[in-house]
Amino acid sequence: MARRSNWNFQVDPFKNEPVCVCLISGAWVPLLVGRPKLKIGIVLDGRASASAMADLARLAEKNGIENLWLSAGARTKDHFVRLAVAASSTTKIRLGPVATSPFEMHPVVIGTALLTLDEAAAGRGCIVVGGGGDLASTLGAPLRNRVQAVEDTLRIIRKLAEGGEVNYEGNMFKVAGLFSPWNLARVPPMFVGANRPRMLELAAKLADGVMFTDMPGNYVAELVHTVKALLSRFGRSKDDFQISNWFVWNVQDNAEEARRLARAALAFRLYYIKDVAGHIGLARSDAVMLERRQPEMVRALLRGRPELLQKALSDLIIDKLTITGDIRGVDRCIERLHEFKKQGLTQIALSLEGDPAKGIRTIGQKVVPIFRET
Repeated sequence: MARRSNWNFQVDPFKNEPVCVCLISGAWVPLLVGRPKLKIGIVLDGRASASAMADLARLAEKNGIENLWLSAGARTKDHFVRLAVAASSTTKIRLGPVATSPFEMHPVVIGTALLTLDEAAAGRGCIVVGGGGDLASTLGAPLRNRVQAVEDTLRIIRKLAEGGEVNYEGNMFKVAGLFSPWNLARVPPMFVGANRPRMLELAAKLADGVMFTDMPGNYVAELVHTVKALLSRFGRSKDDFQISNWFVWNVQDNAEEARRLARAALAFRLYYIKDVAGHIGLARSDAVMLERRQPEMVRALLRGRPELLQKALSDLIIDKLTITGDIRGVDRCIERLHEFKKQGLTQIALSLEGDPAKGIRTIGQKVVPIFRET
């Protein structure tokens, strides 16, 4: 009789790649040797062409980056089409849009695009679903009941993947008599973009992960604690749930260039400025002022004439809400990532400032090797 081996390989459903497992007490248990301690992902600007995106995706994959997120919004080209082009040029890296909003695309359209992308990427698709968006704010549609809208989106995507006739009546969206072209398809990992209590609760209840936005390390610890408590409440495994944070990575050849880029883009760091004010040492009055000015600051930036804040104020925001520095000080930047890992993140989504190819190479050479177990 052949002796049964006490180890084997199975497919990790989240990473879609083999993982070694060992037979312990009658159950197959994953062996974590060699798996990343903190999954390193990048966020790319949504304005690049499809061919440029494919080139950057290949470069990111070559440099060991695990996730490529393509920024959505009012100033971007179609993200699903360009990610499908990138998928044809890569074999391992995960590809997804961040953050797609049901106020910008109907959930059925989002689901169809996501499942098609996952087919094109041979199981490497993923998505962050959010309840707002720069594009949504330009369309005149009322952004109400955002949590319910995101919940409907997650549920509709899963029904599309199941196949057959789709009938769904949600709080915000309804589907009647739609016949799905899929049949028991795998649902790609779905993250919810969330920083606040009700959306965090939805993420813990229904999603595969959560992505915070511009959250400083000391606040991340609180958010992670909240998410894990919610997972326990819903009877879900903490081990299988991914926790990420979109955060700017702005490492340039010299400090002056890095600070210049950071100051110019500060308007994008102010969406949650009142939420984080107490965690970064910002006066409440300044946070209220910045929140009031933020929409016009974004418009000025998009017009190519960014408004600059008083230096002490801009320096505080840059130091707390971005990872900004020069290549000689990259170790200090990497220490910020260690802090995020200690606070409970399982992933990081580094939004690249400056030349994206140069940023990818820096991350591949300096960051990726550190966050892998030897």
